[in-house]
Amino acid sequence: MPILLLFIFLCCASGVHAQGSVPPGTAPSGISDGSPTVTAPADLPASLPAELAAELDDTGRVDLYCLRRAYPQITGMTADAQGQWLVFADGRRVLYAAAPGYEASGGQESEWVVNVRVSMAEPYPLEPERPETPLGVSPGRRRSYDLLQTLYGASPKAVGSHLVQARLNGQHLHLSPAAAQAMNRADAVLAPQTAYEPRLKTLLKMDGGFAWRRIAGENRLSPHAFGIAFDISPGIATYWRWSKLRPHPLQKSYPASIVAAFENEGFIWGGKWHEYDLMHFEYRPEIICKARVLLGQEHMPGSDTSAQPAVRTTSPASAISAPIPAVSPATILAPKTAGNASGKAMDNSAANPVASPAGQPQSENAGAVTAP
Repeated sequence: MPILLLFIFLCCASGVHAQGSVPPGTAPSGISDGSPTVTAPADLPASLPAELAAELDDTGRVDLYCLRRAYPQITGMTADAQGQWLVFADGRRVLYAAAPGYEASGGQESEWVVNVRVSMAEPYPLEPERPETPLGVSPGRRRSYDLLQTLYGASPKAVGSHLVQARLNGQHLHLSPAAAQAMNRADAVLAPQTAYEPRLKTLLKMDGGFAWRRIAGENRLSPHAFGIAFDISPGIATYWRWSKLRPHPLQKSYPASIVAAFENEGFIWGGKWHEYDLMHFEYRPEIICKARVLLGQEHMPGSDTSAQPAVRTTSPASAISAPIPAVSPATILAPKTAGNASGKAMDNSAANPVASPAGQPQSENAGAVTAP
C-alpha cells in the first residue's frame, strides 16, 4: 500500500508540473515594455547545437536574438566549413558570417552587398541621438540581399504577390505585410500628433512604397523592390544627390516625433547616413532591436539585466574585410521604365542585386538617375 500511494503522488506531481510549464518561445503574458509587437524567441543559445553555441561571440548572440525576434521564420543557426548560416523554417539557409578564407564562388566582395553579420555591424543611433555622419557612416545601408530575397522574394511577382495595403496620414501604399503593419502602428501614433501640430503633415506626403527597381546609378536592387521602404515629402526632405550641402541641416532639425514613431516600429531613417536620404524610411527591425539591446532598452532572455552585452561595435571597414559571399546572380526581368509621383525617373530594367564597385555609394532614393 505505501508503494501504491507513493506512485499516485508522483504521477499527480508530474501532471501539475506539466500544466504549469511554459512552452519554449512563449513570452510571459501581461508584460510590455513598449517595444515593437514581436514575440521574443526563447533563450537562443540553448536552442543551438552545443558546439555552435560555444562558437558564437556576444555579437553573434545579440544578432541571432534580434534576427529571430524580427523574423520568426528564422528557426536557428548551423555551421560548416563555409561559415555560420541562418536556418529558416522551410529549410533554406542564409549566410550569417563567412568562415576565414571563404568566398562564395562567382561572387565579389562589395562595400554595400554583405553578409548578415556585416549588415548589422554598424550601430544605429536611436532618437533622440543625431550624431555626426562623416564619410563611411551609414548604419543599415549595407544589406544582405540573400536575406532580403529569402524573406520577401527574388522577383517582382514573388514580392508583389504578398504585398498588402498600408496607410499613412490618410494616404495608402503597398508594402510587405510586416512593414505594412508596422507603418499602420506608426500612423496611429502620428495621427493625434499631426492633429495637434498640423505642420507635421507637410512632411508626411507619400511618394512611393513598393517599386521593383535598382538604386540610382547602381546595379543592386533598392529596398523598395522588396516592399520594405517608402519615401515621404521629397520636395522638402531631399537626398544627397540633389543637394550640395554636406551635411544637410535637416539631418539635425527633422522632427524627432516622426523619426521616433517609425523607429519604434522597426524602421531606420536615411537621415542618419553620410549619403543622406531624408525622405527614406526602411523596415529593418533587426537593426532597431540591436540598437535597443546595446542601449539596455531591451534585454535578451536569460541575460544579466544588470550589465550591457559585451558587444564590440565593428567599423564598416574592418567588418567588410572579412570574406563576404556573392548574391545569387539570377537575372530578374522587370517592368518597363515608369515615373513616380514626384516625376523622378525610375530604373526598372533587369536588375541583379549586386553592388557597384566598392567606394561608390549611391542613394536608396526613388531611382532618379539625374537630379531634377
